[in-house]
Amino acid sequence: MKSPLVVLASALLLQGTSVAQVQFVDITDAAGLAVPQGAGLQLGFGAGLEQLQMTGGAAAGDFNGDGWVDLFVTMLDRHDVLFANLGVDANGDHRGFRDVTARCFPAPGPGPRSNGAVFGDIDNDGDEDLYLTSVGSTRYQLWINDGEGHFRERARQRGAAVETTRFHSGQSPVFADFDRDGWLDLYVTEWVLMHPAFPVEPHTRLLRNRGAAAPGHFEDVTAAAGLALGMETGTSSLGHPTGVFQFTPRFSDLDRDGWPDLAIAGDFQTSHLFWNNGDGTFTEGTAAAGVGGDENGMGATIADFNGDGLLDWFVTSIYDRVNDCTQGGCGWGSTGNRLYLNTGARTFVDLTDQAGVRDGGWGWGATSLDYDNDGDVDLTMTNGIDWEALSNDDHFIDDPMRLWRNEHGIFTDVAQSVGLTATAKGKGYLTLDFDRDGDQDLYVVHHGELPVLYENVGGNQNDWIQLDLVGSASNRDAVGAFVILRAAPGAPQQVRETSRGSNFLSSDEDLVHFGLGPPTSMGTVVRIEIRWPSGQTTVLTDVARNQRHTVVEP
Repeated sequence: MKSPLVVLASALLLQGTSVAQVQFVDITDAAGLAVPQGAGLQLGFGAGLEQLQMTGGAAAGDFNGDGWVDLFVTMLDRHDVLFANLGVDANGDHRGFRDVTARCFPAPGPGPRSNGAVFGDIDNDGDEDLYLTSVGSTRYQLWINDGEGHFRERARQRGAAVETTRFHSGQSPVFADFDRDGWLDLYVTEWVLMHPAFPVEPHTRLLRNRGAAAPGHFEDVTAAAGLALGMETGTSSLGHPTGVFQFTPRFSDLDRDGWPDLAIAGDFQTSHLFWNNGDGTFTEGTAAAGVGGDENGMGATIADFNGDGLLDWFVTSIYDRVNDCTQGGCGWGSTGNRLYLNTGARTFVDLTDQAGVRDGGWGWGATSLDYDNDGDVDLTMTNGIDWEALSNDDHFIDDPMRLWRNEHGIFTDVAQSVGLTATAKGKGYLTLDFDRDGDQDLYVVHHGELPVLYENVGGNQNDWIQLDLVGSASNRDAVGAFVILRAAPGAPQQVRETSRGSNFLSSDEDLVHFGLGPPTSMGTVVRIEIRWPSGQTTVLTDVARNQRHTVVEP
């Protein structure tokens, strides 16, 4: 068996090795999305200054079922905004987005004080519902879609409010079918400092969908599942803070046993990996798996970065290139991101330096994509902070974004050369193909400032294929499906896993996207295998390239 390092360096000898000439173009204003996230710092409504700096989420999803992915954006000091995608005109030119919040939500609408967001069909009725966490309120929001694009808030009635008398500091929500009963469950995270002498119940929760007995209604199974951690004592250069420090949860079948595991990026060395036992419970296995070494885990993304068929875990953190925080004085770690390469048998190896992805500045949201459609998975993150009291200088304020192009398992930062030049305080970050042209675009939320929609121009010079999966026996969103593609005879396999997971406060479009490399005379993909969460398998052969295909589970 090859070592992980050899696999990292050699496994991605894909059929297409040429690099498409891709540029990302800022079209935020032209697309009608130029709405700032909000100042936030002037509010002072009960949550601390730290939490106010950690806001700015978004979710991509087709809420009205017209085939065009829409955007929901959370706002801190005003009500949230739902942007409907207007599609293209007769000439094929994209018509932008329109604010339809007032039409789709009862006054005054969702928010304010919202933070993390995720779409998901929680009642399997064929439309996208919406869940929101918040900073500075005493509960969360669940908005039910009536099938005609109108939403009603039903968190209390549905058991999903997580309501207490204490102000919440909610971070990222995630949908997944952890018990594989065909219904989406919900996990929510929180970041809050607490005094050890005054412990209070945290607002991290695993909420199980009651399914056929009560579709889209939830029951709290946090303790029964073994996920009721309570307060933790983390480590920083200034000492040992106490509290709950969960930022970004991701459900993913990391050991390929058919059951989605739970990986949580957490601050102050409190990241966790929980293995799904398949009986409604989880077992904590962080240290034994060789993960959790990130000092300030914030954002995360899971993908097969080295092409070996196993899913790897990338976690953003803080890389301080000016101050050596090991001797104190910073309040955080300084050693940056982590790339945990999955070696199988529930173990990982830290290959951050070998891959070249350690320095991301003050990291937040991250996502994975094949931006140039060359057949391997690239990596991108956003970053930044403007709380100058954190530091002796302002070197984190203008952090440049990162886009690491995957070159046979070694990553090269090409962000500046391809046009990802934003330096504002990035938080939520997601991928979507808003114009349905076959390449993946990017949307980044900036705390207190304007977001940026980056249109991918040129990524579709290479071939591609997209799958829209619809579950039948599985949950309707097919969350948790594992897809294996072979583009041509003898070509390496590519794998994807469907998710309604979080990148930090944000969630990607739930579309399975594969880059196929340079155009060939072969007009089809040889084989696609879909392993549904229900346990069924669908095999497709000779599937047309450069198209989006809807696949319904038998």
